[in-house]
Amino acid sequence: MSRISTGAVFLDRFLDGGYDADIITTIYGPSGSGKTNLCLLAAVRIAEQGKKVLFIDTEGGIAVERIKQISSRYEEVLERILFLNPVTFEEQKVMFNGLKALATDDVGLIIVDSISMLYRLELSRAEEVYDVNSALGRQIALLVEIARTRNIPVLITNQVYADFDHKEKVKMVGGDLLKYGSKCLLEVQKFNSCRGLILRKHRSLPEGKELKFKIVESGIEGVG
Repeated sequence: MSRISTGAVFLDRFLDGGYDADIITTIYGPSGSGKTNLCLLAAVRIAEQGKKVLFIDTEGGIAVERIKQISSRYEEVLERILFLNPVTFEEQKVMFNGLKALATDDVGLIIVDSISMLYRLELSRAEEVYDVNSALGRQIALLVEIARTRNIPVLITNQVYADFDHKEKVKMVGGDLLKYGSKCLLEVQKFNSCRGLILRKHRSLPEGKELKFKIVESGIEGVG
């Protein structure tokens, strides 16, 4: 089974070689938990290997300075990462419509950070919720198709909200749409001194595996 490196050796071991190449992997968790850092690590590694990365940034939070910290070859890396920055859900839909044309043979990774930011804003003011959900469903289906048919790994981040029935748990925005579209689900938790990562879904690894990590200047490092 083809996999790509996560950009961190200990995380590659945790996932038995890295992210699967022909599926969507969803990383979800609260704000500031390290989701974007995990995406950037994978993006830098792919770019350093000479492949291009399509990076859809809906949150406007990508700092060039962070990429400089992670990679000593940042100029070369930045040339290989194509950043797309939609500011409305309508713009996000348009960008997704053009994604197949951009997903050429020299693309090694597609990242959407986050899939739910603009969807959530659109949902809050939409008169017809069904149309918004349908649009998100089509976007997920397109990513699944690209991953499967072109063997391009897709990494997306997602926001969470409180589960009122189980206060110690969180739920992903977009619910079943994201759950069924993703073959790998990674939940990130935020603690005072570190972050936690829990494998919630995987097609070949046991669910419930956990590890702890810290965000450091050069990327991330394992704890314990």
